Amino acid sequence: RESNRSSTMSAPSRVHVDSVRAIAATIGAPPVDADAARALASDCEYRLRQVFQDAMKCMRASKRTTLSAEDVNAALRLRNCEPLYGFGAGTSDYEYKQTREDPDVFYVEDREIDMRELLTRKLPRPPIEVNLVPHWLAVEGVQPMIPENPMVPAAEPVAIEPPRGMKRPRPRAMGAKENGGDPDAGGLLPVVSHTLSRELQFYFDKVTALIRQAGRADASDREVELLSTALRSLSADVGLHNLMPYFTQFITEETTQNLRDLPRLRVLIQMIRALISNPDINVELYLHQLMPSVVTCVVAKRLCQNLDEDHWSLRDDAAYTMAFICGKFGDAYPSIRPRITRTLLRALLDTKPMTTHYGAIRGLHALGPKVVRETVMPNLRSYLNTLEPLLEPPTPNDPSSLEKMSDEERNTAIAKAKLAVIRHSDAQRVMGALQDAVGACVQDEVGVAEDRARESRLADQLMRWHRTQDGDRFEKDTADGDEVTEPASPTKRASKSGKDAAKKAEPAAKSAVVPKAPALVRSRRARRGSTPDDDTDALGDVASARAPNIAASETHV
Repeated sequence: RESNRSSTMSAPSRVHVDSVRAIAATIGAPPVDADAARALASDCEYRLRQVFQDAMKCMRASKRTTLSAEDVNAALRLRNCEPLYGFGAGTSDYEYKQTREDPDVFYVEDREIDMRELLTRKLPRPPIEVNLVPHWLAVEGVQPMIPENPMVPAAEPVAIEPPRGMKRPRPRAMGAKENGGDPDAGGLLPVVSHTLSRELQFYFDKVTALIRQAGRADASDREVELLSTALRSLSADVGLHNLMPYFTQFITEETTQNLRDLPRLRVLIQMIRALISNPDINVELYLHQLMPSVVTCVVAKRLCQNLDEDHWSLRDDAAYTMAFICGKFGDAYPSIRPRITRTLLRALLDTKPMTTHYGAIRGLHALGPKVVRETVMPNLRSYLNTLEPLLEPPTPNDPSSLEKMSDEERNTAIAKAKLAVIRHSDAQRVMGALQDAVGACVQDEVGVAEDRARESRLADQLMRWHRTQDGDRFEKDTADGDEVTEPASPTKRASKSGKDAAKKAEPAAKSAVVPKAPALVRSRRARRGSTPDDDTDALGDVASARAPNIAASETHV
């Protein structure tokens, strides 16, 4: 063992001592003695071995079998050393030659360049002028197939474990090609590899469990408090973008399976609003999956088990959520508002139950007075002709007539009476929603007219003053054309100008207000032959109640 150690320590270095002296001489170092040169040669060999070991690691990590200058430069960068310059990947091998004075010293011979050959050589082609060519990288989340965009390779089907509580993809029959199915992949749809950390899976499980627990009618105060905490987390936390497809699928499935579970639907609408409010989540890619659930909660025929439950507030909440989505993403996606408007208008004009009509009117009202003016107002007369018979109170059943009926006929009559009462109550709700929507529309029109009248008065007051001929000062026009001999005080001048402007602007204001038109909803006395001036419009009464400073006769549509 001692002999091996002594032989190892006395082994000569692969770096020659003369090479160390020659390198020292090239950098201008003082002469190096033999002992110092041997020590430097040994240390140089040790450093070179380290660099080449790291270079071999870089080569293996790059899946190559040939060591290149790039691997050596990467190893030097790992050790915070300056890389080699002039030895790139495209350079050819250099030929080293021995010096005549010392055969152990090598050098690279510089190639001589003939200037005549360089001058007579053909000039290279000039570079192309730099220009900018725009193209569509993606249109509504879909990459167009153009040469400028990289070709996306077909994703191989990779089996992944979805979070607990989510359904697995259903296998298709061999050879099925519907919706992009690939028969070579065993009839399965191509699955995108989605990596979820354990923390995100745990977060998803906890949030979905809270939604299911707090969405019960007998939920405890503790569960409701935890639900509010979870909703705040969904609306503010970052890093939840990878969970959006799972949340979207969860909302869609829960809405479909619990269409008559009113507490569960309330919680789902709150969850959608929290996800939409989060500024760190890209929700645009999932709007086409979230909007059907919201619209369903607005115009669905029945959203509760018992008809006595308050499903009207759920429809109001869903309508405001839908308007919030349109207001936030309407500029980026201009087609979302017209599509929702057409859906609501179709639900309003079709022969559907009053609950659907109520949701459609609430949705159009939430979208703004302009939408109400363009959709509801043109169809208001025909719709009122359908709604007015339902507003009449139903006739109760006569007890004496019920006693003469058989049991089956009596039960049928009682059921019809209950149905008439429910329809009358629903019609009252629809009428209230219709008055709110049309009243807001009329109030908006009156507000615009008042703004125009105010602008007219201010413009008239401004144009009373004119510049004198010398251009040094302004003079005010008098009513009778005489000159004002005594200057009035600022207070009197302001009050007088305000009165004059008010007198001049009064006809303009009256003409700017929405003109009185024939009333759309008249009382029974008006329909029996009285004149339109004798009765007041029901919708005008609502608008005048909302704007007390406006006369009732000026609020007719």
